Amino acid sequence: MSEQVIKLLEDRDHCRLRKGMYIPNVNYSVYELVDNAVDQYIAGYGNIINVTIETDGALTVQDFGQGLPVKPSPDVPEMSQAELALSRLQAGGKFEQNGIKSAGLNGVGASCINFLSDYFYVRISKGDKHYGLDFEKGLVVNKLYEAEDVAEYYPNGETGTIISLIPDPEIWNEEEIVFDINAIKLRLKQLTYLNPGLTINFIVEDYNGFNINESYLAPEGVKTYVSELIGKKPMLLEDVLYVSQAIDNIDIDIALAYTDSHDFNVIAFTNNVPNTDGKSSHLVGFKAGLADSLKDYQVNSSNKAIKNPITAEDTREGIIAVISIKVEDPNYIGQGKDYLNMPSVRKATNTVIKEYMEDFYDKNPNSAKVILDKALDAQRVREAVRKAKDTARKTKGIGNGPKPEKLVKCVSKDPDECSLWIVEGDSAAGSAKNARNEQIDAIFPAFGKINNTYNYDTDKVAVSVKLLDVIKILECGFGADFDIEKLRYNKIIILSDADVDGLHIQCLWACFFWKHMPQLIENGNVYFAVPPLYSIKQGKNMTYAYSDTQRDEIMETMTGKYEVQRYKGLGEMNWQELKASTMSTDNRVLIQLTNNDLAWCEQILDTCMNDKSIVNRKESIMSDDVYELV
Repeated sequence: MSEQVIKLLEDRDHCRLRKGMYIPNVNYSVYELVDNAVDQYIAGYGNIINVTIETDGALTVQDFGQGLPVKPSPDVPEMSQAELALSRLQAGGKFEQNGIKSAGLNGVGASCINFLSDYFYVRISKGDKHYGLDFEKGLVVNKLYEAEDVAEYYPNGETGTIISLIPDPEIWNEEEIVFDINAIKLRLKQLTYLNPGLTINFIVEDYNGFNINESYLAPEGVKTYVSELIGKKPMLLEDVLYVSQAIDNIDIDIALAYTDSHDFNVIAFTNNVPNTDGKSSHLVGFKAGLADSLKDYQVNSSNKAIKNPITAEDTREGIIAVISIKVEDPNYIGQGKDYLNMPSVRKATNTVIKEYMEDFYDKNPNSAKVILDKALDAQRVREAVRKAKDTARKTKGIGNGPKPEKLVKCVSKDPDECSLWIVEGDSAAGSAKNARNEQIDAIFPAFGKINNTYNYDTDKVAVSVKLLDVIKILECGFGADFDIEKLRYNKIIILSDADVDGLHIQCLWACFFWKHMPQLIENGNVYFAVPPLYSIKQGKNMTYAYSDTQRDEIMETMTGKYEVQRYKGLGEMNWQELKASTMSTDNRVLIQLTNNDLAWCEQILDTCMNDKSIVNRKESIMSDDVYELV
């Protein structure tokens, strides 16, 4: 037996071979380069960033910072520091704990983007001298050289860095190589909200149907961000509240508004990085400080003993807020930077918001009464809901009782390995029953569409047979009785036709789980199955395509005769095809329903599903401010 050869890959080769480990998509080429430019702004150098995407997909990011360092590297003398930073992993300047840094990828991002680019050209202005540095496919082709033409981009002797690139088509396929312009636009605007005084100019030159020439500047920072998030929701107070304070070397910016809604939407950031877990230290501190200030106000403003004081939950209703902190050396749990764990940040944020709100109540007694009345209304509703749930449990038995007869159970009793397939109609359910892995797959046919449950209360859910059937099958309870530990199936998979009606069914189920069983989404239990659009048959071999592009790619590889079928619905598949294409764990495609951006999700659902909020839904959805969100 021969010995196994262990191969050590260089940084460039590993990035090109396993790009997904480093860069999720080509948009991160923009994000990483812009984040580096924002670092310069945070450090006090340059307040303008220019981002350009040209017709052929070429990206250019220009800043007016210090300019990449050009002196020889102490560690690798044959390289300039600029070349080292852009061609070696773990060689970035963000490891130095000498100031606040933005998101970044800890010395990995810019280098990986270089490795994954067809070309990557760097131009550096040091004011009186100008330099160039050229890479192709991650390899240096022109080491640092003088480039006098750079002066035209810095006509007044400014300093800065320009990076131009185009993603490498050898690495990114046709679908992957396309920039998501709307996502980039939202991120650039977001960065100006989080960094007041920073201007980002965004130019898109006839790229993929987009022509943009816009400038983003938010002098009022996160206050402007909250105003954008409010949208058309009625406000309880005339203005957005705002506090900015530095405490214990932590810069804290908080903007919040009270709206006439029942939701609590807070977006938290650390050094421009969104923290989406809901447990980050500054979010915990904010909620506690906000609650304590209003509970104290209730006690101090009352002339008699309070029999039923408001709770922390009551104080949050109707709030839309953005919390942005900047701190040196943030301590995250996990690689995704979703969860900031710093007791000092929790304490500082708690102090800042509590003191601010206490002062606001003292100076604005009428507004304080409005806020307290909102909390008292929430308290009354909470108590009413509790009583309604008690009644419902006694009289209607939400989540209890026998399972529906149409449920096809699986053999396994281990919830972790079991899936519940909610299937559109009896016909598809029959095929799914035969196609399933009976050991782990349960099938439930939900004939027809469920109702839009966005504005449903507990009692209305309790009288819906279709919804009750699913609640009973899941076995984890409902509302106050919900217990995710009792969930019978780890995966809840919605299987519907790949057409408009199927998408509508998915949206209705998504709305139900979001509004009434959000813990399932937070825990990652809800999925949409993606059936194929086409089958390509050649002889006894069958291949499935899930998009027009994939179909064309498969057809290009084939010689001889073959047949292409376009599926109009699940009913056109026999059970063997359904198994091979959609239900087999080896081949299936699932989309996990997540809530990474709570405010964005709620705004979309409110716009599309809330009959009480918008009269002319079509006109509203097609308006510029909403269309950008979707």
